[in-house]
Amino acid sequence: MTTGTRDSAGTSFDLVLFLWARRKLIIWITLLGAVIGIAASLIIRNQYKSEVILFPAITNSVSKALLNEQSTGRDDILALGDEEDAEQLLQMIQSDRIRDRVCETYNLDSVYRIEPDDPHRRTKLAEAYDDHIKSEYTKFGSVRVEVLDENPTRAMHIANDIAALVDTVWTAMARERAEKGLKLVTDKVHQLEDAIRTIDDSMKVLRGLGVHDYHTQTERYNEYMGAAIVKGDQRAIKEFEERFKVLAQYGGAYVTMQDRQFNEVKRLSMMRMKMEQAQADLESDMPHKFVVNRAQEADKKSYPIRWLITVMCMVSAFLFSLVLIVVQENVKKIRAAHVR
Repeated sequence: MTTGTRDSAGTSFDLVLFLWARRKLIIWITLLGAVIGIAASLIIRNQYKSEVILFPAITNSVSKALLNEQSTGRDDILALGDEEDAEQLLQMIQSDRIRDRVCETYNLDSVYRIEPDDPHRRTKLAEAYDDHIKSEYTKFGSVRVEVLDENPTRAMHIANDIAALVDTVWTAMARERAEKGLKLVTDKVHQLEDAIRTIDDSMKVLRGLGVHDYHTQTERYNEYMGAAIVKGDQRAIKEFEERFKVLAQYGGAYVTMQDRQFNEVKRLSMMRMKMEQAQADLESDMPHKFVVNRAQEADKKSYPIRWLITVMCMVSAFLFSLVLIVVQENVKKIRAAHVR
């Protein structure tokens, strides 16, 4: 046991002497790494960060929230959305529509130093955009948008504009569907109105023939007919028999027309309500998110952290010097073995 301890201590002592003998190489390589780290940190351009915090809205349809009589749990326009709503908001922020508008507004291809005639310009621009502009879902149920830029003012404006573009793009997408939905419902309303007018014209003809309300007329005629029979009034009996013939001939058509008119008027009422809802959705500019924190202009850079870059380069250079020394010693051993 004593021998093992001594061997272990001796080996450690020999390793320290081994490294101490090559201290100049280690120091020079480590210092070189520090110089490279300082130079690299000075070359890297300063980046300023601005961020905006958003919460999703729970509803996207004004008509369902305000005009629908049947209320559900997702009709409160003041309520915050859940995780699914936040994921939809996040997907909208990361959409090509918003990215293209931001890139065009702030001319980001020149900001990111991408040549306009580069065949891979769009791909490089998308990659640079993703490197500088990030959005994520937070543990609090909100969505954070972070923007890094060399200009702190531009970083602030980009972050705030992304938050504003969510409503602009979302509303534009919704109106594409709302316009088609409104046209469809409006055409159906016009069809029902034409059908009801046709039924009214037909019923006017039947009223001219003496059929005004089949069920009421039948009830009254039976009552008057019974009274005439009791009195023995043959003239009245004959007159009511003629009227019964008219009801028998046209009464069925009148009842059919009356039932159809009732159903069509009911459908027209429902379709007009849907048309009002579609019109409200088309004209709505209700925000689709709540802005908790608007982006502010940063007064301090966020990147690069120069001391951290320098330390990392020094540690890397130190480890490289150790690897270099090990390689040198192994090469010497191999050469010595071949000489023997």
